[in-house]
Amino acid sequence: MTEMEQSDRFPFVAGIVEGLAYARYVSDGQQTEGMGCIYDWFYETEGRIMQVYEAFEAFPDHLPGTVVAALVKRDCGE
Repeated sequence: MTEMEQSDRFPFVAGIVEGLAYARYVSDGQQTEGMGCIYDWFYETEGRIMQVYEAFEAFPDHLPGTVVAALVKRDCGE
């Protein structure tokens, strides 16, 4: 993230969220509840993007998708 332009960071994380939401949709047999939880987790929770950035800083040796997935799992399960 430190090498990424500031303007590219949010879209990058939003892309990860989109991938996780779609994977959840497929995993859940095309049920939308889990996917909706992931979208709400990211887009409807104030300060969420800063939490994600802080987690990236706390776990620099982990891939960004893994970090976001772990955060999502706490609120939305698997």
